Amino acid sequence: MTAPTTVKIMQQFALQLKNANPQAWDAFVECMDVYAAEVTLAMTAAPQNEILNYQGRAQQCLALLRMFRECALVKASPTEAPQN
Repeated sequence: MTAPTTVKIMQQFALQLKNANPQAWDAFVECMDVYAAEVTLAMTAAPQNEILNYQGRAQQCLALLRMFRECALVKASPTEAPQN
């Protein structure tokens, strides 16, 4: 058996939070969506010497958003994320 990836572990924790309070989770993901859009848009106004930094931030925000949205697709596994 292979060790779980960090993304899978984070998705497990995100799923626990989503299950604990679905309304708050949905609001958080909506807010993250808006934030990711703002960060992505800020890249268009970035100074030329900062474009790659802004691009990296935008890509990371979008990756996190995707991970949060997909957390419900992950099967629960007690070996991947400790239960609190």
